[in-house]
Amino acid sequence: MKRRAATLTNLFLSLALTTGLLCTATSASAQSTMSVTIPFGFSASHQYVPAGSYKVELLSDRFLSLRNIKTNKTQVVMVSPESGQIIETQSRLVFQRHDGQLLLKQVWIAGTNMHSELYVHTKPERTVAEEIPPLDSTFELALK
Repeated sequence: MKRRAATLTNLFLSLALTTGLLCTATSASAQSTMSVTIPFGFSASHQYVPAGSYKVELLSDRFLSLRNIKTNKTQVVMVSPESGQIIETQSRLVFQRHDGQLLLKQVWIAGTNMHSELYVHTKPERTVAEEIPPLDSTFELALK
């Protein structure tokens, strides 16, 4: 009888611990995932990403995924974590325009002071929409 009680006690403790870990993982994932509609094609670490609606998810401090919501195609890019002084109130993507190309440069996540820097390669890979002027500049796309 004591053995059965000990087994049940261990089972309940393990279940509680597992539930707590799963809840923590879920809330951490929610903070590192965002949805965005990007109205133009761009490059992210040597990969061309067409215009569309995406789920952007920080998989770890070194990898970011861009999943096209319509096609379910996922592209994973390498990033470098950077920390700032201020907790961000809004998620955003920062793009760099270089030689007529749009490059995803940074991903900022609301509720943290961290952002991810993509390894930006200035070698042109594909021409983007002609309505975007080919000036060298940086701009942001705010996320909801």
